[in-house]
Amino acid sequence: MKPIYRKYLEPAYGEPSPEAMIETPQRMDFENLAAWRHKTHLETIAHLTHLMKPCACYEPLMSISVVNTLIHKDSHDIPVRIYRPHGEGPFPVMVFYHGGGWCMNNLDVYDYVPRYFAQYGGIMVITPDYRLAPEHKYPKGLEDAYDTMLWAHAHAAKYGGSTESFTVCGDSAGGNFAAAVSMMARDKKGPVIHKQFLIFPATVLNPGYRSESELRYGDGGYFLEINSERSMCEWYLDRPEQGAEPYASPLLAEDLSGLPPACFISAECDPILDQALMYAAKLEDAGVAVEYHLVTGMVHAFINRPYQKTFESFDAIIRATPPIST
Repeated sequence: MKPIYRKYLEPAYGEPSPEAMIETPQRMDFENLAAWRHKTHLETIAHLTHLMKPCACYEPLMSISVVNTLIHKDSHDIPVRIYRPHGEGPFPVMVFYHGGGWCMNNLDVYDYVPRYFAQYGGIMVITPDYRLAPEHKYPKGLEDAYDTMLWAHAHAAKYGGSTESFTVCGDSAGGNFAAAVSMMARDKKGPVIHKQFLIFPATVLNPGYRSESELRYGDGGYFLEINSERSMCEWYLDRPEQGAEPYASPLLAEDLSGLPPACFISAECDPILDQALMYAAKLEDAGVAVEYHLVTGMVHAFINRPYQKTFESFDAIIRATPPIST
């Protein structure tokens, strides 16, 4: 097994903490996809709300006001939700991309995450309901992610945001989008992104080998079931060779120079931990500033659970958000 790149640090690959809830891996019903998504999303929202309601932060989070609107494109509309902090602003602006393997979840499933950034970080968060695979394969969802970033930069001031602090953030597949959007903005000479927040991001598709973290945690007993010797995401790519494209697999990009500073949040007990560790090292070697938070004892997707380590991770992102100059 030859690694694609060196790792930013060498983790212990320990066992999950006692409080870590390890759910059964989710298996999509491709024969009845719309009905499966609807049922799964409702069940997830109900479960997360049940977990969140006893928390002291629940009522403050729910006090955040939201605006739902549409980005009109020639072929479709992109639903977006804007989370506006209390007060007059101006507020830092974050574009957030939810996770879900490029094929599931929506704005409501992830509602508590942007609410936290708005309530406790004073950050205006704009998040899209991007098109999902397999109905809309790569790069359709990524195009929605990039278009949302452009729209957010152009319209943030209308809602009290200031692009003097303009960041992108995402987890898992959404972390893949945040990394790729940062690269696209550089390549297309788009808006300046001041920081990229990458929460357990997928950084390489179809790598063809199993990393140490995947061998340790990828059998499904730690929530994710992954075997990269076969395929990680055949439902997302239109053709397997697209997995080598930099916007699909940022880790494979030849040039990472000139990208925004990166802040990583990784779960220790996560099959794709090594993907983030390799990408962080490659960014650092390209001259990009890197801040890395390895959250021990946690599993993939832990930010959707009200652990103390979840809130500490969110607070780390808030602290790392560039301030607006006064």
